[in-house]
Amino acid sequence: MRARGFTLVEALVALLVLSTGLLGAWSLQLSGLRAHNDAIRHAAAMELLRDMAERVRANAAAGSRYAAASSAAPASSCAAASPCSPEELAAVDVAWFAARAAALFPGGDTATLLEFVPATGPAGSDDIAISLEWRGARERHVATVHVPAARPVAG
Repeated sequence: MRARGFTLVEALVALLVLSTGLLGAWSLQLSGLRAHNDAIRHAAAMELLRDMAERVRANAAAGSRYAAASSAAPASSCAAASPCSPEELAAVDVAWFAARAAALFPGGDTATLLEFVPATGPAGSDDIAISLEWRGARERHVATVHVPAARPVAG
């Protein structure tokens, strides 16, 4: 007469199959969390770029000086009693952008760049390229926004 039930080998095989499945589910959950974190950081970077683009558009008088301000020393904030010149405001905006990018992406893994891109061709217009580069979970990400340096003229 044979005894009914499971043998120790059958129980160990079942445990091995179960743990392999749980390990796969855990790995999938971890990669999902990493992708979610990357998406949140990308959204924050795009919001920062959009904000900086609006600052450049609002200070159209400074135009290409935004690119020059990015390589200059950090500017002090303008006094509340006297309004800023367009150049001073550009320097303050660039310093704010760099500080905000460093706060959003701590650890020194952020690069910011404001670059003046001259027009090419008869229909081209000069613009400012605002770039933000940061380290994601597995690779580096770069986001760039182009802002016209001068308001387009209807023609």
